[in-house]
Amino acid sequence: MIRSKTTRPGRRTALALAALGIAAATPGRAAETAPTPYTVTRDFDGETTGDRAYDLSGMACRPPDADGTRLCVVVNDENRGAQFARLGETTLTPGATAYDLGTAPSPDIRGTPPAQYRCSGGDGKFNQLDGEAVAYAEPYFYVTGSHGCTRGERKYKLSSMILTRLRPNADGTAAETVSTYRLFDALMAAGPVRDFVLRDLEFDWNALPPEGTPQPNGLNIEGLAVIGDRLYAGLRAPSLGGKAFLVSVPVEALFADGKTALSAEVTTIALEAGPDAGIRDLTILPDGRMLVLTGASRNGLPVPYRLSLADLPTGTLTPVATIAPVRGENEAGKRIDGKAEAVVPLGPGRVLVLFDSLRNGAPHAYAVPLP
Repeated sequence: MIRSKTTRPGRRTALALAALGIAAATPGRAAETAPTPYTVTRDFDGETTGDRAYDLSGMACRPPDADGTRLCVVVNDENRGAQFARLGETTLTPGATAYDLGTAPSPDIRGTPPAQYRCSGGDGKFNQLDGEAVAYAEPYFYVTGSHGCTRGERKYKLSSMILTRLRPNADGTAAETVSTYRLFDALMAAGPVRDFVLRDLEFDWNALPPEGTPQPNGLNIEGLAVIGDRLYAGLRAPSLGGKAFLVSVPVEALFADGKTALSAEVTTIALEAGPDAGIRDLTILPDGRMLVLTGASRNGLPVPYRLSLADLPTGTLTPVATIAPVRGENEAGKRIDGKAEAVVPLGPGRVLVLFDSLRNGAPHAYAVPLP
């Protein structure tokens, strides 16, 4: 049985924040220094053999190994799985394939797939993971698909409805994996957002409805984090009344043996992210606090990319930095601002950010005034 609970944002006084070691921050405060580029030593894998990667959308790393480098898992939303990488002091080196879903669903995936969908483009092929987020909690990495309709053709793809847990070997060249459909069950139990599951994210701009028709605002996962025994899925959409949402569920219930549906308490946490803002990534700082990257819930909206600390379980956000944009060429050779899609803590007061639509994620380090 699934039990659902919603946590609404609360307010803490400056005194209470100080007692927790969290100083108040000025909303929208800009990063203190210009971003510093990291060198990607070779191209990440693209959609097909020989392609360059322009769609990196998630990354997480474990603590440093003896040589000071960190094993990471990076996901490209056009691929069927994820890839290992090594993060050095100023470099990011792509490595072996971490896992590949293949071209048909494995019979070993736990839980049961969705029975229905409302994607306007109908049924799509089992191919791309539409991977959007990676998390690390010792000794596992976690990678999730978007659990939403595809952006371009607005199709339902079972391959995007999968959450995978990976346990890498010692040198990060292979991993033991287990996958589950049960994160979908959790989304369907999350009261404020369940009605937006498997709906289009936005209109087809070639066939617009009458003026004034509300956007479909369909659910999409773009952030992932694990704290203790719970997994948190951060939603890019829906954005409702200036709120973005976290959906939290016990990890072990997601990966329990067998094909039964999820049986666990599901908690929904509303974050006061601002109008049209959604979650673009989540990461956990070494001291256990959650850092949230927010940005536009739909394409084309003038919403800045912002980093905030989230107080759990209240959902109170303390803004700490606005991410200065990184400009580069997209796959078509057009100069654009990249879309901040992944954030990784580097050390005290520094984070690494990857950008979708730019080659190899165009990783840049930022100085961030974390209280």
